[in-house]
Amino acid sequence: MTSTPDTHIGERARARRLRTFLNDCAGSGAAEEIGRVREAVQELALDVTGKSFLDVDAVHAMLDSGAAMSAVLELMGSDIRFMLSRGAHDSCLASVLTNEGTEESLAEGPTLALALLGAHVAAVLARIERGTQLTEAHSSGTSLRLH
Repeated sequence: MTSTPDTHIGERARARRLRTFLNDCAGSGAAEEIGRVREAVQELALDVTGKSFLDVDAVHAMLDSGAAMSAVLELMGSDIRFMLSRGAHDSCLASVLTNEGTEESLAEGPTLALALLGAHVAAVLARIERGTQLTEAHSSGTSLRLH
C-alpha cells in the first residue's frame, strides 16, 4: 500500500481525534454513555475508503432503545476478542486483544459499554499509530534510516 502525505495527515488527524475521544470517554459518567457511543460511531464506522462497514441506522436504533453495550459490540465487529470485569463501586475494566492476540488494550469506565468502547478505541488508535510509523519509516530516505 503506497502512502501519500495526505494519508499521513489524515491518519495523524484521526489519531488526534481518537486520543481526545479517549480522554473524554475516560472522564465520562454513566449518563454520558449513549452520547459517547454515538460519537464513536461517527468516528469509527467508516473504513479508509469512506464506506461504512456496519449498519449505522441499526446501531442508532440500538442506542435509541438504550442498548449501548449491543451497539458497542456491533461497532467492534464479531471477530474482536475481549474480556470485561466489574469491580467495586461500579468500576468496569475492559481488555481487547489486538494484532492477532499479541497485544492488549485496556480501559476503565463507569459502565461496561464505556470501558469496552475505550479499550476498542485504544486498540484502533494503536493500530493507526503503528501503521503511520511503519509507513513513515518506509517513505524516509535510506540515508536517514542508516544514520
